[in-house]
Amino acid sequence: MNKENLEQNLKEASSTLLEMARSSCWNKISDNTSYIISEITNDNRSILDKRIERKKVNEKKKNKSLEQITAELKDIYENLYDINLYIYKSKKKSTIIEIQYYPKSSLELDFYETVKRNEPMLHCKIPRPFYVTESPNSNKTEPKFDVNWELGGSRHEWNKFIGKLKYHI
Repeated sequence: MNKENLEQNLKEASSTLLEMARSSCWNKISDNTSYIISEITNDNRSILDKRIERKKVNEKKKNKSLEQITAELKDIYENLYDINLYIYKSKKKSTIIEIQYYPKSSLELDFYETVKRNEPMLHCKIPRPFYVTESPNSNKTEPKFDVNWELGGSRHEWNKFIGKLKYHI
């Protein structure tokens, strides 16, 4: 992926992400997408604390078009090490995709020297809640889950409770 084809790559990755979500989640996933952008930072907080903070910060962000996000990423392109696409929130008529990027400047100096001329990597990810486990029998289909589980809600809380009982957590 280079700077010139960044928007096209993000568009294709967005389509891939939506298809991944449709195959993993029971929600209706809309093709009507908007975007938010976040920097991945190194810190020692727990995953739960990071998730809570991410939700607070993202709720304050203004949704942007792919063109606006691409322009922002092009401005920092030389410092991009990794770009990850996640579905932040999905409703029947709209889907917000969060683009998280990890800057090369956050890398350790020795590693930075080996990758400073590399183009950024691009990934699509669908986080799974702990209570959704892979089927031990390959003939069974994997259970689907709520794409919005990270935002909380009564269904997630119930599944989390049942999952803790099931896995003795």
